[in-house]
Amino acid sequence: MQHTDTDSLIIRIGMDSLTVLTNDGQQTTMDMKSGISISANLREAFKTLPLLSKNYERATIMVDAMTLLIPEEEFHDADSDILFSHAFSGHESDVKEHYTMADLHAVALFGFDKDLQTVIHDHFTATTFIPVCAPLWEHFARQTSQSRQRLYGYFHDGKLDIFCFAKNRFKFSNSFSATHAHDTLYYLLNTFSQLGMKADRDEISLIGSTPHKLWICNNLKTYVQRVVDDEADSLDLPLLRRFPAMPTDLAIIHKSRQS
Repeated sequence: MQHTDTDSLIIRIGMDSLTVLTNDGQQTTMDMKSGISISANLREAFKTLPLLSKNYERATIMVDAMTLLIPEEEFHDADSDILFSHAFSGHESDVKEHYTMADLHAVALFGFDKDLQTVIHDHFTATTFIPVCAPLWEHFARQTSQSRQRLYGYFHDGKLDIFCFAKNRFKFSNSFSATHAHDTLYYLLNTFSQLGMKADRDEISLIGSTPHKLWICNNLKTYVQRVVDDEADSLDLPLLRRFPAMPTDLAIIHKSRQS
């Protein structure tokens, strides 16, 4: 059977919100209820959100989850549980999924609650799970410059993901809390320094939204000459112009499917 865009859906499951997006650009967001699990929130969403009441066969599920990056040539699916448990404690009962990024020669291994997988499989015949940062990693890996290095800082779900590429591979990737602006500034500048980047040549690119973004951007410019604030226009993301509060990762994956 040949599938069409109309039978596919994107569901982004963040820490505090759940967003549903269709391929034709319809979207709706639901705030997570505290005190109940993410899977229980998702069950509630299937009962109440009109976009989830339609019969979609396929879904891409974007999960904001602990993620371990592994070189593609070193990844073996049978070792997933052991590798993940060594990297992150307290997630032994999680289901482990992996997402291959061939252009980056890397595999993203991530874990989430088994009940969440059960709810998804109850409603779709074909599913793909990916970590929320994967669309950005793949998109910005293609934007590397030969003349300067670029450090990316992506604000989402109350955290900051920092990453950098070199020779079509990850050079650095880590996630930090973005609660305090001074801490965020330190994480960015310390990473920039530890990677041997040059303040008069290399660049920091800020993506996504945080209440302290302008302050962070202005203070970065005290130390680094080139600081770029990548918003809807510079990223050429029409969906982000329509829905400014939409996570950038969701707007990027939508655009990639329209290409």
